[in-house]
Amino acid sequence: MRKAKLRALLCQVGELNERELDELFDAVQKRQSATKALRVVENARWPLSCPSCHTERIVRNGRARGLQRYLCRACGRSFSALTGTALAGVHHKERLHAFAECMSRGASICDTAAELKISPSTALRLRHRFLNSITEHQPKALNGMVEVDETFFRESFKGARKLPRESRHRGKSKPKKGAPKGPSKDLIPVLVARSRGGPYVADVVLPSLSRTDIKAALAPIVGPDTLLVADGSGSIASAAKDLGITFEAVPTSYGGHVRGTYHVQTVNQYHSRLKGWINHELRGVSTKHLPKYLAWMRTFAWYQDKPKPEIYLISALGKQLINTF
Repeated sequence: MRKAKLRALLCQVGELNERELDELFDAVQKRQSATKALRVVENARWPLSCPSCHTERIVRNGRARGLQRYLCRACGRSFSALTGTALAGVHHKERLHAFAECMSRGASICDTAAELKISPSTALRLRHRFLNSITEHQPKALNGMVEVDETFFRESFKGARKLPRESRHRGKSKPKKGAPKGPSKDLIPVLVARSRGGPYVADVVLPSLSRTDIKAALAPIVGPDTLLVADGSGSIASAAKDLGITFEAVPTSYGGHVRGTYHVQTVNQYHSRLKGWINHELRGVSTKHLPKYLAWMRTFAWYQDKPKPEIYLISALGKQLINTF
């Protein structure tokens, strides 16, 4: 808007009655809500550099779809704050902040689609744009006492057009009575490590629970000052020995869930929340997308169940704000 038009509009505010002021206030609130995500994006990406030649010799070059455009003086490329990010090319950008609010609540696809008045397929595609940006966010190190335990998810081909096995009909999704416990062809192991002294959680989908795979998963996040506590798993104990870190076992098979200050109740509680959220609230997820949902759950642990919508918007711009210290 031109400055002359803005001054004329502001001069007319004094002539409005109460009803007209309320209508103007509602219109301003709706406009601010629609542009909130764009303001967060532009503030988070500043100062900008050209995504092509990475120079900072840029100038403003008009606006398009609510976003400021820039022109690179070095290579002549035009771009915006969303160019080259996970949110590039998204239509109806005014819905991004509302969608991020649904992400901060862990809402399901159906609830998100109903709230934003979009199709479930659109909500799913937009969710994965956000999740792709946080999948690799893991803590750099876990210090002090760290509880480690494994959990399992049933293999799922949710959303696949063809199944490589017979479909599980309703009521037949659970393992048969008397089936051996532990990893099998239909169970996907997930190793979870949680620091006792803070909201630092690291989890990874493993091909198996072998000594080699567990060692590879723990090596980037543990150090010589780490005290590893597990439920007596031989593979975890062997991996800890190979890494040269202290290991304490609390065998739960004999009824002893606590041995002095050593226990695995913190990580087991996290298992319960994780599986309850994925299996019940989200109605299960595909195995190929499981790492994305593990990363999503880590945001709740890191921000103590109160992640702000802006966190997901800024993460989608390529900035790692989760599980870093």
